[in-house]
Order: sequence, then C-alpha cells, then structure tokens
Amino acid sequence: MNDLTFLMPCRIESEDRLKNVITSISYITHHFPQSSIIIKENDKQSVFQSKALPAIERIFGYIPTNLYHIFEQSDNQFFYKTRILNDLLLASKTEIVYNYDVDVVYPTSSYVTAYNMIKGGFDAVYPYGCGVYQWAVNYPISLFDSFIQSKFDLNVLQPNCKLQPSVMGWGQMIKRQVYIDSYMWNENFISWGAEDCEYYYRLQALGYRVGRVNDVVYHFDHARTFNSHYHNPKFMDNHNLWQNIRNWDKDAIIRYYDNQNYVKERRSQLNAGI
Repeated sequence: MNDLTFLMPCRIESEDRLKNVITSISYITHHFPQSSIIIKENDKQSVFQSKALPAIERIFGYIPTNLYHIFEQSDNQFFYKTRILNDLLLASKTEIVYNYDVDVVYPTSSYVTAYNMIKGGFDAVYPYGCGVYQWAVNYPISLFDSFIQSKFDLNVLQPNCKLQPSVMGWGQMIKRQVYIDSYMWNENFISWGAEDCEYYYRLQALGYRVGRVNDVVYHFDHARTFNSHYHNPKFMDNHNLWQNIRNWDKDAIIRYYDNQNYVKERRSQLNAGI
C-alpha cells in the first residue's frame, strides 16, 4: 500500500495521549511500513519530538523512514482539527489518504479491506462498523508495555476492553482527489463537535460512493480536555452549523461550499503546488 498516506493531526496534552500516539504510529509502521505517515502537531512546544519520537525509535531500533513530523507552534487553546487535516492534505502526495485518529487501531484486515474497496471503486471507506463495534480499551502503562512487547497482538488488549457503540469519528480512507473535490474538511468547525457527522453526510449528499467495513475499532482511553468534550466552548456553534447543513440538498451544499473563503484559499494553495 505504497500509494497510501496516513494523515494524523495531534496535540499531546496528556500522558494518555502520548501513549496513544506512540501506539498508533508504531502499530501502523509495524504492519504497513510501505505506507507513509504524516503527523502534524499543534502546540506550545513539541512533545512529539521530545517524548514520542524517542520512544518510537526505541521500539524499532531506528526512526521509521515512513514517518514525517510537522510541528506548528501555537498558544491557541483550541485544537483546530479541521484546518490541520486540510494542511495535511496539502502535504500529502499519494493517490489515497487516511484521515486517522491517533487514539485508535483496527484489525489489520480492516485496513486491507478498506484499501481494496477504494481500489475497487469506492471513493471513501470508514473501516469500522456502525453499531456496537467499539472496543473501549482501558490502557494503563503496563498494558501499553505488554502490547508493544507482543509485537502488537490485539489479543493482549482484550481483557481490558469493553464493548461500546460505534457510529462516527476515528477517520476514513479516501481518494485524495475526492477529498479535494468534496471541499475538504469544513474549517468553520473549530475544536471538537459534529465535524465528523457533517463530512460523512456531505460525501453521500454529493453522490460519492461511501463504504464501511463491518468490524471493530480499538479505541484507547484518554483524559478529556474541552477539545475532546461537550464542554468545548465552540460545541454549540459546531452543533448549529451541522443542524443547518444536514437539511440541505446537493445543490445547496455546493452553493455554500463554493463561497467559503477557506475553500478558495485551499484551492489557491493546491494550484500553487502544482
């Protein structure tokens, strides 16, 4: 899968998130070393560079050559995921990209199935089921160590897993050109809340072929800041925007997005990069 790039937005604001970032990057690299990973970190200082990267180097004995780290210094309290994902799109070059949540891994078969579905004609694939498909993983440092030492055997996680609902989030594999043509992530969604629902709806409303892999996702627990909680001060703005868009048909969606400043700016940036 050398024409696939994992796009990972990140802010490492807790020890939980640090464990999760190390885990997900190491898991992907172990199983799919031919695929690229671009991680963009937005924070006051780079925790990835000082803590995550040395840990990943210890796991493999070297710094993986498929891994690219971008750091953006920022004092902004809000983690602007939609903008960072679009930045990552511009940084990518492969035919297929994978918008990827740093807190999750999947069975290796789910990555392969999603990839083959894209190659077989799907425009985007969500590699987890809608229903009770989430294994919520209680992930203390002892289990982190055991999982790494096991060479990422998912069975090691099972005693600390609890089955929970799975609907939206965690990312999608998508053709890069479809990502561009579908207006990318809506940068009017700031911090956390509803952006995943809106994008899933938009892809289908615009007529793209969207698939799912009906299998589980392993979601590692982590401390919640307002950037990953309903207490987010931007949550109601995000919610209200989603409630509007979900009532629009294809033509209304196109009219709205064609007039968005971020879309015009991103198209200009993409054209400049050609």
